[in-house]
Amino acid sequence: MKSYALVLFTLLLSACVPVATPTLDPVSKNYYSLDTRTGIPEVDEVLAAVESGDPQMLRDLFRFTTIACMTVNALGGPPSCREGEAEGTLVEVLPSLGSEGSFLRKDEIDNWPGLDISALYAVYRVSENAYSEEYFPKGDYGIFLIGGENTPGVILQVEPDGIVRIDYVFDESSFPVILQRDASEIILGPESR
Repeated sequence: MKSYALVLFTLLLSACVPVATPTLDPVSKNYYSLDTRTGIPEVDEVLAAVESGDPQMLRDLFRFTTIACMTVNALGGPPSCREGEAEGTLVEVLPSLGSEGSFLRKDEIDNWPGLDISALYAVYRVSENAYSEEYFPKGDYGIFLIGGENTPGVILQVEPDGIVRIDYVFDESSFPVILQRDASEIILGPESR
């Protein structure tokens, strides 16, 4: 009787725990469709914005970092001051990483075109070892997206209050390496298919 009760309790408990709802993309068996959700509210909010294709929905989720600008532009350093801005002027930016680091200023947000995304590659909890520094904060979660035609992969670094960084990944062969390096826990990924 105890084992029957334990099995029943386990089944009831598992029905209450939110789980990932992976849906394979019908076009490509390698990726998840954009309507996939994880049961993690902050991640699913970003996934819904990506699925919508509406740049404004994503813009509304950006969480800007306030950083003092510098007049000398150094690789990996803070944002450059604009003409007429004194060094040390506080500016609100969304950091992004690609072949170089860059910053999207809050007052330029209306010019940001959005993302051309075709599928979801992975969702993971970001490891303590993932790249991060004062000017390029990492999120709690990484949402790894597959770009559309001739578009790089994109990783959205997400915290409970929104997107804190955008990373562009230009080499598709590096996707598994990045996932292995930066993930402390894979929520959706190649292993879960």
